Amino acid sequence: MPEPVSLRDLDPVGDRVALEWLWAAAIGDAWPVLPAALAFLGAGVVAEAGGEPVGVVAVEAGGNRRGGVQLLLVHPSVQRQGIGTRLLEAGIERLRALEVTAVALGSGGRDYLWPGVPEDLPGAAGFFVARGWRFDRDVLDLVADLRRYQVPPGTMERAEQAGVTIEVHAGPDAEVLAFEAANFPNWLLAFQRATSPVLVARDRAGAMVGSLLFRGPPDATILTPMLGADAGTIGCVGVTATARGAGVGSAMVARASELLRDAGTGVCHISWTEREWFYRRVGYLPWRRYHMAERPIRG
Repeated sequence: MPEPVSLRDLDPVGDRVALEWLWAAAIGDAWPVLPAALAFLGAGVVAEAGGEPVGVVAVEAGGNRRGGVQLLLVHPSVQRQGIGTRLLEAGIERLRALEVTAVALGSGGRDYLWPGVPEDLPGAAGFFVARGWRFDRDVLDLVADLRRYQVPPGTMERAEQAGVTIEVHAGPDAEVLAFEAANFPNWLLAFQRATSPVLVARDRAGAMVGSLLFRGPPDATILTPMLGADAGTIGCVGVTATARGAGVGSAMVARASELLRDAGTGVCHISWTEREWFYRRVGYLPWRRYHMAERPIRG
């Protein structure tokens, strides 16, 4: 007979070895263990059988009473025995206790490993669909090899003709934070927590019309085991409605790519976007895709 399964609270530090073992066994063929991702897992539940871990779910609350299922793993030897379902229910119960009213798969909390459910883990997507989750859209990550990066012709000139200038700030200062709060409040937390440089676009009058975060190696991204120790990242690319259509966003991404290239970045990663063709125009190619889903938590 199968060993009875018990549940206990996740200890992100004490369970680190078990987490790595479960990860490698469950999804290691498609996604190597990402130690930096495991380091920011929040609350969660571990399933044990015979005193050994056989599954885990990690969840985290974010702002606006939203939360996310960061990670759900079940060892292949005990899959299809209801363990994943029990873990998912237990994780959502943890979020309910934190007064979360809507939960997303992957993202939703303050930190995330993936925006949603990776497309290259079809078994995971099928698991959630079978339990009533409905995916409503896809997003993707893109990458570019900056070692040979050249700005596509006309990219910078278009923004210059519109009177746009681009400058680098050492970090998110008061002006940048005010800009994000007014125009892109969903990114405000990312800018508040950032220690990386910020690229700022200004119009002819000197007003901010765009911004993005960029960071070069080392430790620029949790995906270093997959993208290399010299990987960099660009994120939170935003242009005000009044300045869109003038090539501001493309110019900012191209300029950040040049700066990262010159600082020794190899592959640059852009996460969580639906704007595939926008980034293709400045030299980035699709890398991973994710299925997005969110549902309310009933009280």
